[in-house]
Amino acid sequence: MSFITFIYRVGKNPKTYYGKCCFNYITDDHEGLDNEVRYFLKEGLNGYRKKNNIQQIKSKIMIGILSLSTDKNIPTYSTNAEIKCFDFYKNYEGQTYVNGKLI
Repeated sequence: MSFITFIYRVGKNPKTYYGKCCFNYITDDHEGLDNEVRYFLKEGLNGYRKKNNIQQIKSKIMIGILSLSTDKNIPTYSTNAEIKCFDFYKNYEGQTYVNGKLI
């Protein structure tokens, strides 16, 4: 099991948000770790926006990777309490949270 922590910005908004995506497996054959999380981030943010009757994201999402952690050398388990610390969070079960709320 692995996870990627990252920061992101939406469009020209200067605010920086924090995210974490947990994966059962990350292939070493990818087009960049930022692209590994981009799909889940955009899908989750648009799900949140749809739920709250806000227009879908059409602007660019910029992602900066802070870390990649795998369970090969260290345990990667965290409790669900950390979900509320992130603006965006996808857990190992595939559930997505925005601002601590399940989408």
